Amino acid sequence: MKESWTSLASLLGILAFCRSLIQVVIPRELQLASLKFLRRALGCFSSYSYFDITEMDGVNTNGLYNDVQLYLCSFVCSSTSRLSLSRALNSSATTFGLSNNDCINDVFDGVAVQWEHVVMQRQSRTFSWHPLPDEKSGFTLRIRKRDKDLILDSYLNDIKEANDSRRNTQERLIYTNSRSGSRGHSWESVPFKHPSTFDTLARDLERKRDIIADLRDFAAR
Repeated sequence: MKESWTSLASLLGILAFCRSLIQVVIPRELQLASLKFLRRALGCFSSYSYFDITEMDGVNTNGLYNDVQLYLCSFVCSSTSRLSLSRALNSSATTFGLSNNDCINDVFDGVAVQWEHVVMQRQSRTFSWHPLPDEKSGFTLRIRKRDKDLILDSYLNDIKEANDSRRNTQERLIYTNSRSGSRGHSWESVPFKHPSTFDTLARDLERKRDIIADLRDFAAR
């Protein structure tokens, strides 16, 4: 038994030495290229396809990321044992979400899929007019290759349609430029709770109806 532990320790020492030697001798660019090639080679033998949905699209928020986040919040509470809780500023509503690098399974039209919430530290950057958060967030969707063409488009469309109905009852927020730029966010929000309504607006009744009709037509586009 003692000889086995001695052999294992020697093997680990050799592996650590080889790893250090590779990092010194082989340029980092070549290491990254080799890892990328290896992942692609292994992907050819995998039975799954993976789709990454990042939170930011350049300097803008990815609308699909928001759709997926809202969709998963609708059932994640009853599907996982570990959750991420958040509450918007000046809001009383608690939002449930996937914890960092956690996974959840879903079924659409009899096809099983898996979502993973991926969170990584953002590499240090130089000055930017559009500061970004310290972390990069995203979702990875895993679907079997044989089911990809069957459900991908219809599944994402179903997520968007489900979220459109939820947004009708969602708390309205009004956004403004962040005063402190804390944690890299350019915008901050507060609940939009104004006491005035069209019912309390002092205006001609007929004109008021025309304005409401125009706003409803605009919102339905």
